[in-house]
Amino acid sequence: MGMFNTYFIAPDDAAAAAVVDDGPAGVRSPVVEAVGATVEAGTLLALLSGATYESITDDPSWSRLVSSPDHDSAWVIAMPDTFTEALATSSEDRLAEVATPWSETEEFWGNGDATELLSMLQEWAALARTARDRGEQMYCWAAL
Repeated sequence: MGMFNTYFIAPDDAAAAAVVDDGPAGVRSPVVEAVGATVEAGTLLALLSGATYESITDDPSWSRLVSSPDHDSAWVIAMPDTFTEALATSSEDRLAEVATPWSETEEFWGNGDATELLSMLQEWAALARTARDRGEQMYCWAAL
């Protein structure tokens, strides 16, 4: 059994947490199937921002749980504004530039597919731009 990570936007934590049982499929915003909201997203933000992975993951806003920690098989995690902003402001060239080194990180066992990851990054960046334009926040619905 694997982990599913679906990214979406919502106006606030309460609205985001409300999707924990069924996922964001019914949310009136774009959704993106992507990688994990903790480690993989952290290594991406480090590449995009130049910050260290440790400084990113040590920030209390990183991977902040907004749904109940007691839920059996799904959680909603708020993505910090720094993550959304880094994606929203990244050009196509910048996304292409980080796709290869990101694909080579330990989280992808050194052999991720940079072409597939770039496609996902482009969708993720579009979602981040929509969140920024609407004044909303990005979230991840993580489910087993």
